[in-house]
Amino acid sequence: EKMACSASRLYEAMRYLLIVLCALIFISGFVLVGLGAWIIYGASTLVYALGPYSVQLNMSYICIGVGAVLILTSLAGSCGAWKENRCCLMLFFIILTAVFVAEVVGTIFVWVYRELVGLVVWRATKESLQKLYMGPAAADPISAAWNTIMIKFKCCGFENSTEDFTNSAFSQATGLSYPKTCCIEKTSPACDGLNLAPDVIQPQSCYKKVISVIRDKSAVLGAAAGTICVIELASIILTMLLFVKLGVMQREERDM
Repeated sequence: EKMACSASRLYEAMRYLLIVLCALIFISGFVLVGLGAWIIYGASTLVYALGPYSVQLNMSYICIGVGAVLILTSLAGSCGAWKENRCCLMLFFIILTAVFVAEVVGTIFVWVYRELVGLVVWRATKESLQKLYMGPAAADPISAAWNTIMIKFKCCGFENSTEDFTNSAFSQATGLSYPKTCCIEKTSPACDGLNLAPDVIQPQSCYKKVISVIRDKSAVLGAAAGTICVIELASIILTMLLFVKLGVMQREERDM
């Protein structure tokens, strides 16, 4: 009797623990959806600066998609644990395992090819400035993105300051050596697009400043992603244990 009572208590504890984990996955799903929305509306400047690669390297829709899947899957898992439904538990297990494997494979892929990914981002960003940037007055997304970056981070050019504008689309269209967004005092008469005096131009280029911001954000995002993966793995293991235990209990009831 004592063993049966202990087993029953353990089973109930596992059920409620899975419900708690499903609640955490539910919240994680909303966090990912929010992150995707932030990338679209809050970090769009950095995305548009990638130029033609902005669509391919935009992770916003992946975050929103994975977040939506986690929200729906967590409902199936909590329903399965609460109502002791093996079908819901199996559905939860299969989908969550697929998401977990995809996240692990994606992380390994990015880690293995991190230098190639970094090179693609570096090249795409530099080309967007030199070939597609048209100045402070331009209304296209890429020009607006670069204007925002140079004003917000108080920098000029990509990695070589005003030299990045030599033979660029902006220089060829305007005849100027740099845009007003490169100036320390943008309303100063000395900021004429031709005066290259050190006290006129922002001393730093944008590449290192943007990279430092991305690294800071990546550390936070990496910690959050790691936490979500741990919760997912714990949920997968617990779901399989509950699924097996429910099967044993149902067989015992039929045999009685």
